[in-house]
Amino acid sequence: MKSLPTVNARRHALPLGLSLLMVTLAWVARAAEAPPLTTAAAVRMLPPDAAAAERPVRLRGTLLLVTRQRDALVLRDETDGIYIELNHTVGNARRPGDQLEVEGVTGAGDFAPMVRAQRVTWLGTGPLPEPRPTTIAELNAGGFDAAWIELEGIVRACKPAAPEGPAVARGGAIAPEVWALTLAQGDDRMTVQLRDRAEPEALIDARVRLRGVVFNVHNANRQFVRAHVQVAHQDLITLLTPPPPDPFARPLQRIDDILRFTPSGFTGHRVHVRGVVTAHHEGRTVWLQDGNRGLRVASDQEGTLLPGDELEVVGFADHGGYAPALSDARFRKVATGAPPLPVVLRAADEIARQDSNLVQIEARLDDVRSTADGLVLTLNWNDSIVGALWPRRAGEPGDAAWEPGSRVRATGICVPRQLDFSRPSGLWVADQMQLLLRTAADLTVIQPAPWLNSRRALLVAIAVAAVVLCALVVVAILARRQIAQREEARKFAEVEFAAMLAERNRLARELHDTIAQELNAVSMQMELAKNSATTGTIDDVLPHLSTAHGIVRGCIAEVRESIWDMRSHILEKHDLLGALRLVAEQLSAGQGCAIHAQTYGRPRRLAPMIENNLLRIGQEVVSNALKHAQAREIRLELHFDPARVRLVVRDDGRGFDPNAPRPGGHFGLRGIRERVEQMNGELHLRGRDGDGTTVDVAVPVADA
Repeated sequence: MKSLPTVNARRHALPLGLSLLMVTLAWVARAAEAPPLTTAAAVRMLPPDAAAAERPVRLRGTLLLVTRQRDALVLRDETDGIYIELNHTVGNARRPGDQLEVEGVTGAGDFAPMVRAQRVTWLGTGPLPEPRPTTIAELNAGGFDAAWIELEGIVRACKPAAPEGPAVARGGAIAPEVWALTLAQGDDRMTVQLRDRAEPEALIDARVRLRGVVFNVHNANRQFVRAHVQVAHQDLITLLTPPPPDPFARPLQRIDDILRFTPSGFTGHRVHVRGVVTAHHEGRTVWLQDGNRGLRVASDQEGTLLPGDELEVVGFADHGGYAPALSDARFRKVATGAPPLPVVLRAADEIARQDSNLVQIEARLDDVRSTADGLVLTLNWNDSIVGALWPRRAGEPGDAAWEPGSRVRATGICVPRQLDFSRPSGLWVADQMQLLLRTAADLTVIQPAPWLNSRRALLVAIAVAAVVLCALVVVAILARRQIAQREEARKFAEVEFAAMLAERNRLARELHDTIAQELNAVSMQMELAKNSATTGTIDDVLPHLSTAHGIVRGCIAEVRESIWDMRSHILEKHDLLGALRLVAEQLSAGQGCAIHAQTYGRPRRLAPMIENNLLRIGQEVVSNALKHAQAREIRLELHFDPARVRLVVRDDGRGFDPNAPRPGGHFGLRGIRERVEQMNGELHLRGRDGDGTTVDVAVPVADA
């Protein structure tokens, strides 16, 4: 039995398959109904969306070029050229001029419409069609994709565009070598790819006429960048003016004469000059000096040159930024001499004649910055800003003495700034420049920068500001601490005053309720004794005198208790632990009891009320241990914690049950609890009969 999901899936798959089949049949029907496009121009006229619809194509034309990978070709019919992608590679037998019939469909292509071939039929061979003469400027205007054209120009460079030797393409076919030619028409340049072996000596500096296919370089947005031409083989290049057998056999001319006016104009061919090396960037640029004129020469020729070497150079003259320059040049060393001396510049009007020459100035160094190109220095020369560049190599150190504010002597290649000229006569006078330094020795400090330069002044100002800020912070912290201490002292004084006032009130109440009342009772008994004395009988007087005597003795005891409750003079001479030890020793004198006292934590003085209460508590506990428990050893411990102080008294006496009721009295547990409550403290009693007693009093205090 089939499961339900499988049955449902098959039920849904059947209509989907039918729908796809119907769509395919409809597309085939429409394709059969649409007539095929039969000209390249008709394909190229399609918009990208229409070309992407794969309309049928049947073309007949002449093969112009097969790509190096041999998976595409360019075909031209009587209307235009078209790029065709193949569904298989083409063998080496196919050559330009072959007549082909291509059947396939259109495609949008990356830049222009193209054809995807489904079948290619070889019809025979024939002549190549006549190309369209054009110029580099026209090609770079666009619209020549896959066009068959003819160009004339001077070959300025010829280099292999791939490693020498044949390369194997897809499918095993052998791809030809590819050489890159730089073709020049005046100031216009274009890269031409030759799909054949080239001889640079036979092409460089030759005027040629070539036939080839135009390919356009474009970006990912189908936008034109530039054009380049591909030539199928060397037979499509015709030499109009061959180069001289020896390029150095051309007439030698002075650097000063390059691109000067002649009635015949400029030929565009190489020129031959001679000069002394002033600077060299190997594989890129050589600077020469001929008399008092300089020249920049662009050459990829390898070889190390030193200032003072004398060279012969052949190269193509270009319009430089201000003065002419040579490019695509070759050189040979003919002599070695002393390095040339720089031209000392003193005014801006001397810059115009020193382009690419070795010059020297004295200026103030304003700034030094490190960039990807090297060190960039800003110089102030006669109130004019001159930028100097030292293309420092990796790992090459700079000069630590190059500090802004220094007076320096800078030697380098003069590069006038490219400013727009505005004179109607056409004379362009450069009055600003940049310097290209060769080595660190080209910048010499002739006067060190003052110690207090702008950078150091800024650092000093920052340091002073930081010190002032720190001082303000310290003052603010000290001020807040003093304010807090004063506030604490004020609160302490208030607490002490309140404690004194409360103690005075307590003493007043005690004196009024005890001593005053008892003295009043004594007065009454004495009055009765006086009245009874009139009888002359002693028995009548003695009872009153005995009663008065008892009242006086009780009054004396209460006064003694009040004196003990007041702050002891012992705390004026000793700290709390010393006072406790002294009182305990006085109480235990002659009773054979050992007293031990110990402090834990950081000892400190406490508020007078707290010290007095703890002293009296300790005194009471010791007295009780001696009087009631017959203790032989008593330990007094003071624990000073940051937020509280603890008084612990331990004895080895008979002990007692803290929960059992005790008779009241002036010096009993009730008095201890009252004192602890007055200090907002905690009282813990631990003891058992016959096992000693521990009294633990904890009082909160401020850490001072």
